[in-house]
Amino acid sequence: MAEQPQGAAPVPEEVQSNVLLTTVDWIYNTGRTFSLWPMTFGLACCAIEFIVAGTARYDMSRFGMEVARPSPRQCDLLIISGTVTKKMVVPIVRLYNQMAEPRYVVSMGACATGGGPFKEGYNVVSGIDKYLPVDVYVPGCPPTPEALLHGFITLQQKIRTQSVRTVPWYRKAYSSVVPIPVLGPDIFSTRPEAVKRVQEINMQRMMATRAAGGLAIAEMQILGADEFIVIRNSGLAQDMTGWRLHSGAGDQSYSFPAGFVLMPDAEVRVHSGPEAAVAGPNDQVWTKRHMWRNEGDTANLMDADGNVVSSFSHQGN
Repeated sequence: MAEQPQGAAPVPEEVQSNVLLTTVDWIYNTGRTFSLWPMTFGLACCAIEFIVAGTARYDMSRFGMEVARPSPRQCDLLIISGTVTKKMVVPIVRLYNQMAEPRYVVSMGACATGGGPFKEGYNVVSGIDKYLPVDVYVPGCPPTPEALLHGFITLQQKIRTQSVRTVPWYRKAYSSVVPIPVLGPDIFSTRPEAVKRVQEINMQRMMATRAAGGLAIAEMQILGADEFIVIRNSGLAQDMTGWRLHSGAGDQSYSFPAGFVLMPDAEVRVHSGPEAAVAGPNDQVWTKRHMWRNEGDTANLMDADGNVVSSFSHQGN
């Protein structure tokens, strides 16, 4: 009987020939290593080499990669095979976002990796890794099927080194969504007039986002003798002259002072209670009396015309 590692549970002698001891990582990685499903996706001449790699001469089935699927929701391997243009990078990122984790990207050929012979073209992206995380680069123009198979083997070696304890896609706060680039403001040349145009477009987009936002009651804090309402502005600068904060249960209203302006991304705190005090430049003191019921209350923010802009319910402590 072989010597057992320290801390290992003993295996009865009568079942030793029927028991295989291994790690969760080994099972996890082996299953993923030989079940990579590439997407049936091609861009240019490298895609022909990708197709040839699937023929009987090269036989991708040996590596468990023959199940090429047309739907990104059924794939975990995206092969960028060919020249990536500024127009095509948008649907490429969209397809990548539709793939489930864990997912991998292989940059196949000089064009996908750095632009290739078309690098100086006005419509060519100088490398897909500017927009997607690339796991393996396959050199060549175009790479041969043997080179692509070597890239597959390299990817398998990378997968074998991963662990369920360290991979990011099992973390609660992990989000692998890649922002979809916008053709024009996000993908542009370095000419001064182009940079100026991008700045103008970005400003227009920011202003449009601001216009869609507005003021809202973010939270209500009741801290004993100091209670306050937090109002945040996610839109454009707002003149709050004539605006009122209304206490639903107490049936009391606070009117903001004339000329008070809440700037974008700023917040104002309206304090009340015996220990109410101004703590910031935008803070306001309503009264030294309690305005909010500790067991629960509702706050309404109304504009100068009396329209309810935002409501917030406090459930009580």
